[in-house]
Amino acid sequence: MWRVLSNSISMTEGAFGVALPITISGTTFAASDTIKLTVLTGVNGDEILSKEFTNIQQSTVSLELTEAESALLPVGQYVYRLDWYQSGVFMCCIVEFASFKVVEKA
Repeated sequence: MWRVLSNSISMTEGAFGVALPITISGTTFAASDTIKLTVLTGVNGDEILSKEFTNIQQSTVSLELTEAESALLPVGQYVYRLDWYQSGVFMCCIVEFASFKVVEKA
């Protein structure tokens, strides 16, 4: 299960296969564009997970983790960022750093 408040994302430990649509306003994406999600241990921390999204439709990407990706994220507090690339060239940071929390399954 996903929960979003402002730019903060929360998920239940072990969750996978459920899509969280992320809509990015203020720009139009081309077919060659990529959005990259990076989850880190902290602002200057180690990278835990990196995932690229192409085929951006109506400025929306679908964040969906595999079982293996979800297993990389035990219960805890992390940060994530979203970067925009066009034809492999970095364009900008859409979300510089925001909270990514994995909560215990009841």
